[in-house]
Amino acid sequence: MSFRGVLDGIRERVDGTLAVSLIGLDGITIDGINPGSVPLDVMGAEFSGFIKSIRLSNTELNTGQVLQFSLVTEKYTAFVSAITPEYYVVLVTTPDGNYGRARFELARAKQLLGEELS
Repeated sequence: MSFRGVLDGIRERVDGTLAVSLIGLDGITIDGINPGSVPLDVMGAEFSGFIKSIRLSNTELNTGQVLQFSLVTEKYTAFVSAITPEYYVVLVTTPDGNYGRARFELARAKQLLGEELS
């Protein structure tokens, strides 16, 4: 399945989705769907910096790889989910979007895209 096909499937199945993107650890968008005004490129760049920071701190914390995190603001809920150690999916929903379905679809995306990106 194509990157766009997986991302489009997430968009269709998660209520409240505003944007979804596949990004590299460098913060560069590989593919994305952003029909609105979500600052997805900026979010991807910022989240990649956050992941790198956590990785550096991990040497002392010994928590393992960053698999997923979410950020909830007044306007958005953003999920960042690892596909491989070098690639992540960023999913942005409305604050009342379906949190559980979002996490399920991101886990599914890892299975669908993981081998292709490894």
